[in-house]
Amino acid sequence: MLSKERNEELTRVGPGTPMGALMRRYWHPIAASSEVSEKVPTKPVRLLGEDLVLYRDRSGGLGLIGPRCAHRNAEMRYAVPEPNGLRCCYHGWLYDQTGLCIEQPGEPRPFRNEVRIPAYPVREVGGLVFAYLGPAPAPELPMWDVLTWPNVTRKVTASILPCNWLQCMENSLDPVHFEWLHRYYGTYEIVRHKPDSSLDEWDHQTAERGKHHVKLGFELTDYGIIKRRLLEGETERDDHWRLGHPILFPNVLRVGQYDWHGLHYRVPVDDTTTLHIMLDVELPPHGSQVTSNAPVPVKYWPVHDEKGELIQVFDGPWEPYHVVAQDQVAWIAQGPISDRTVEKLGATDAGIVYYRKLLKEQIDLVAAGGEPMNVHREPKDCITLAIESARYPSDGEGERGAMFKDVVARTDYEVSLV
Repeated sequence: MLSKERNEELTRVGPGTPMGALMRRYWHPIAASSEVSEKVPTKPVRLLGEDLVLYRDRSGGLGLIGPRCAHRNAEMRYAVPEPNGLRCCYHGWLYDQTGLCIEQPGEPRPFRNEVRIPAYPVREVGGLVFAYLGPAPAPELPMWDVLTWPNVTRKVTASILPCNWLQCMENSLDPVHFEWLHRYYGTYEIVRHKPDSSLDEWDHQTAERGKHHVKLGFELTDYGIIKRRLLEGETERDDHWRLGHPILFPNVLRVGQYDWHGLHYRVPVDDTTTLHIMLDVELPPHGSQVTSNAPVPVKYWPVHDEKGELIQVFDGPWEPYHVVAQDQVAWIAQGPISDRTVEKLGATDAGIVYYRKLLKEQIDLVAAGGEPMNVHREPKDCITLAIESARYPSDGEGERGAMFKDVVARTDYEVSLV
């Protein structure tokens, strides 16, 4: 359990908070690229407790500025895109990507150089738009493999969750939940709500990781934590232990299985709202080429059904998303901000304890003037991450993760569940 003060420190993300200061050192996805276009040039967004407007100007460039014009407070979501910025609909004041007012039509003695609204850098890669709200200079946006691979099919799925980001992210440090939330409870819900034919597909999807866990391991890396699981009937030579599953500090889960890979971001909108945005890619059959799917499509899906109940079995906008739906049920069901002062942790929660300590260490590092982990200052074209049971673009016919065949597992922390 945590004290009330520590729980507040780890969950509150607004300006001036310790966790907010840490989170502002990282790039966060705020939209899919296809959400801002010539037809729909602006999108209101909220990130880390700040209201902003994302826009695409007529030259195709992106900007992220404050929500209101400095003149008379008109909302910039209704502004007009120009080749070099966004023009307020009310009196035509024009702002560039830095938030500087560069035109004040109608003013006989313009004072535009004295007028500025908030603005933050944005970057576009892999079908997502990322924003950075921290101190200058902005770090490099890490080019994770899923963002940069050519010859894959990409899609973006997102949900707005009425809960704090931390209870979403702690789930990623809890391997054992798969055994119960997905394999056990998920099967119960599939049987209740879906035809019998769905059970075979669900069984195939969850049987492997749904086995009983006998040991957990966690390795601290430059980019975050690798969680490892030893399942009943497996050895430490099997992928679940040898390669494991990467968590990218502070709030990203790298996922994958077979031909599918993804990045799942748990973006803190504010203290009690999380944008769960998922970039998923599918590899084509070996030796095949995909046609371009630009712009990358995006769909938002609900978390409540028509009766207001949390959706537990969901066919998804593209394909069944039952695992994600069940995760989101568990996160939201903890309340807007989980009360960690009353929790009773056990051995299976070792990864959560490890992660909380890491968060606290990095919060203190930033408060002391240091730079936290997984902040990138040197550009890299592609950062390839090992993940269990997945095929990679470089694999030959019939191979799976060949580039990682010589990886030997190490752990900084292990817990036996026997």
